[in-house]
Amino acid sequence: MKKMYVFFMLIVFLSMTVLSENYTFIFKDVQLFYTVSNETSFFVPEGFDVLWISGVDSWELKKVYQHFPFKIASLEDYTQKSIEAIDEDVYKIVGTNEILFYNPQLNHWCVTDEKNKDKIQPTTQILLKNPKSAVIALRGEGSWEVIYEMKSDGTFNKNVQFNGVPVGQNNLYLVNEYLNLSSRDYIESTKLLSSTRIVNEDDFGMVAQEAILSQTYTMNLGKINFQNTLMNVRISQNDILSYEDRNVINFSLYSNIPNYTKTQIIRHIENAKYNGLGIELPSGEVWIHEEFDNESFPIKLAYIEDTPVGDSLKINLGESWNVQYKIEKLSDVEVKSANSRIVDFLITVKNFSDDRQIVNLSMFEPNIEIEEMHVEGNYQNLKNNSEKGKIDIVFDIIDEVKIRMTIKTVLKE
Repeated sequence: MKKMYVFFMLIVFLSMTVLSENYTFIFKDVQLFYTVSNETSFFVPEGFDVLWISGVDSWELKKVYQHFPFKIASLEDYTQKSIEAIDEDVYKIVGTNEILFYNPQLNHWCVTDEKNKDKIQPTTQILLKNPKSAVIALRGEGSWEVIYEMKSDGTFNKNVQFNGVPVGQNNLYLVNEYLNLSSRDYIESTKLLSSTRIVNEDDFGMVAQEAILSQTYTMNLGKINFQNTLMNVRISQNDILSYEDRNVINFSLYSNIPNYTKTQIIRHIENAKYNGLGIELPSGEVWIHEEFDNESFPIKLAYIEDTPVGDSLKINLGESWNVQYKIEKLSDVEVKSANSRIVDFLITVKNFSDDRQIVNLSMFEPNIEIEEMHVEGNYQNLKNNSEKGKIDIVFDIIDEVKIRMTIKTVLKE
């Protein structure tokens, strides 16, 4: 429903606005291109389909074939030759300058010189009747993603990479949403667009603002000369003041891990201005840098979930090399008289490094609570943030820590 809403807002405002410039919206799975024409004909750029047209009495599509020399061929003459597909029903004859293609006008296979390759496919021409600043909406293949970089000194770069059909100078918006409407959805959503118009061009800016207000993250890159199929743009660079790498142990009432297992390292970062960040973080890949010979290199690829300003950013850095744990379930008893279940665990955590490491024990299940806990070993700064429904214990481990924990849960409320 939200996808339909975002798309509908775009087409309504575009149909009501006289555009003096070109606009491109790249969704996660499609590129939409909008332009204005007062001419009675318009050639559709390669790589685009017509989505809708408003501001005309009527319009139609026409295939325009270019003139170039060719000759009718028999496929039997090429059964012993190697061919390579270069387009739909278009093949390169390996070792020659010949191109084999199917001619739908003649219903025959034909051969031409490879210098005519770009003339084989017909162009699409739109014929417009009585255009009045007609808005032409085109659809092509496109996508975009956010790529982050984080260095050990806290430098945090935010980049966007978009992939689409080059459209030259235009106003570019990136929409953090999948459009993925079917062809029928496109037609049903746009065929009733009328010629009702307003002349205030500033109203077009409401599209991006409205998308943000409807909980869809939208990035306005302004005027971009989109000339290449793939482009990467640096959006921002921040200096994070502090972050924390925790060895996380997630367990449940059913956990019983007799052999030592590696912890997961999760990097915790407060996405706040006081921590040097405080920016919108849509989901994307993040390259983690490490230093070698005083140079910073990206050596690990992780992933960031959608993280708004004020939330805690968590990056999974994979398995730990130095910290391992095992969980022994000592008992699991159902107390029917108390309508509860009592589970007794012995959790052993070992630190094989010379550095102090942060460990985070975590469990989230309804109605659980710690009945009793005893900790022994070489640790510091233990914080028990547990409450009903959540176990959250953080401490610094020096070498080995043993935790005897009795957990109670109500079977039925």
